[in-house]
Amino acid sequence: MSHESAYTKKLTPETKMDKVEGVLEHLNLPPKAITFIRKHNKLIISVILLFFITSVCWSFYNSYRNRIREESSSALSQAMQVDIKNRSEALKKVIEKYGSTSSGQWAKIELAHLAMKNGDFKDAAERYALLLSSQAKDNPSYPLLLFALAQALESAKKYDEASEKYNILKDIPGYGYIAYISLARVEEDRGNIDKAITVYNNFILSAGDDPSFSQARDEIKARIARLSAQK
Repeated sequence: MSHESAYTKKLTPETKMDKVEGVLEHLNLPPKAITFIRKHNKLIISVILLFFITSVCWSFYNSYRNRIREESSSALSQAMQVDIKNRSEALKKVIEKYGSTSSGQWAKIELAHLAMKNGDFKDAAERYALLLSSQAKDNPSYPLLLFALAQALESAKKYDEASEKYNILKDIPGYGYIAYISLARVEEDRGNIDKAITVYNNFILSAGDDPSFSQARDEIKARIARLSAQK
């Protein structure tokens, strides 16, 4: 009958926990840290795995977004090269497939521009209004869409609505001059010469002595003189 002694006792296989504990000992971590890790080892492993999985998923998502961005940009470029007669359908296909991308947004804007070129001002105004409603006021494209909408309304002879948009535009820095010019033009088209002159004078007052508006003031004064001669 064999007897095991301290010298003959067989060693049991090293467990994973033994390995972890061995690593912890070699890292010279504080005893409290080692105790915490031993106590919460499953939780720590779960957190590490979650972080790893999240990182991999995020990497795949970014790769997917970059691919969609490149595809949508290429699709928009191709649609813009289609002849005017068939460009509308090509742009609609870009919107249908990539509507949530920046290229999809530009396709919507180009559709509105196309409607303006074709003289369909009502359709253009509706498209610009829809685009404008989804834009934040601090977005650089907001005043551009607002101006485009006002022009579409003016072209559709909806003067009151156009004037309302131009009045909003004139309070946006950098767009005052073009807004005042447009407001006065609307009044001229309606035959309201005195109101047009008043709008021009309001611009001169708002510009004050700002040297950046010196050329604009001269142009406005010339317009006022022309209109005054027509009275």
